[in-house]
Amino acid sequence: MREFLIRAKGLPVDPKKFLSSIGSMGHAEYLADVIKQTLLISKGHRSDTKLTLVLEKSADYSRAIEIDGSNLGSLSGWREPEILEFLAEALAFGRGLKKDEVASFIDGVNLRAASFEKLVRGHRGALAMLEPGGSDIRLEPRLENLLFIMTDHIPMERNTRKFLRRLGAKLLSLGPVTLHTSQCITLIHNEIDRRFN
Repeated sequence: MREFLIRAKGLPVDPKKFLSSIGSMGHAEYLADVIKQTLLISKGHRSDTKLTLVLEKSADYSRAIEIDGSNLGSLSGWREPEILEFLAEALAFGRGLKKDEVASFIDGVNLRAASFEKLVRGHRGALAMLEPGGSDIRLEPRLENLLFIMTDHIPMERNTRKFLRRLGAKLLSLGPVTLHTSQCITLIHNEIDRRFN
């Protein structure tokens, strides 16, 4: 299973505020690219991939939208507007969740009221974090069974990077140029595809 956890620190949990952040400082629209690059392939989707989006701007708890390609049914559309509306509907569905509660939205999509830190601590496998000074991903002997942790346009804070290193996260680099999250995901998929397909 390929796993990606994206920390969307600047995006609100409230569905109306989420939609109003499209094209503004929150840049909710980038999540559509993240979903497409994580899950879609020609004529289908990746059944070996799980994506978790953690939105943190909330009056109560962060919300994690977990999309599991192995159980995902058909979504009504894969264009940006449909994906963003789908995410807003999922957030509306998870509005009343209590701390650490999980609810199934549709097949393959769960909502969880949990913090980024709690989700990372609860992960049972190895962790990987993209870092400009990390080791070249092409030289990394094992890429399977890693949880790739990334962030939105707001850089990961120093304390969060220290927290991830204390948990043993591998520091990996995709090259000399800083890329968008969705581009990083494409490159990671390509590295794994070339090795295991």
